Amino acid sequence: MRLGKFLFRFIITIIILVIIAAGVLIWYIAPDRKLNLNYTDLNIQDKAMQMLKTKKPEITLNNEELNELAKKELIKHMGDMPPQVTVTGAEFQFHGQEVTADINGKWEFIPFGAELTFTMDADGSVIVLKHESTRIKSIRVPAETWGLGTLSVPLKEHLPDILRVDDVQFLDDGVKLTFKLNWLDLPSLF
Repeated sequence: MRLGKFLFRFIITIIILVIIAAGVLIWYIAPDRKLNLNYTDLNIQDKAMQMLKTKKPEITLNNEELNELAKKELIKHMGDMPPQVTVTGAEFQFHGQEVTADINGKWEFIPFGAELTFTMDADGSVIVLKHESTRIKSIRVPAETWGLGTLSVPLKEHLPDILRVDDVQFLDDGVKLTFKLNWLDLPSLF
């Protein structure tokens, strides 16, 4: 009888400790800030007008503009992720060729905040973000878990047809695009 009572208390104690540990883990991996997946399409007309004024065939996309483009591309790749993972928010930061993305999401019903690291490269008029690593707080998660691989951001769909990207220069706070263009074709921009 006494052994049965001890065993019952021991099992209850273990169950309570497991529930507390699960609660602490859920609290630990919870997102630090609220993010969303809202984005605005890039308006290149103002930058094209500035390009005409300066007579330099180049446009600089800042961190915020690149964030909008990356969010749009991330949404297209949501189906590549495991079905139990739902991304609810993202914010990308660009530093030269290194990109970090703060991601909010849910694994089944458990909210989490993660930091994904990408390397950025250019292939013509496409910016390619290759997923390198993932961290949820200090916990490393294999990059393959996300199934993202690479995100390709096609700049051409945001640019007038006469602009062809000749060179991409990665800056600390953005990207500078240099174009090949025939200056006589410029009136067709408007």
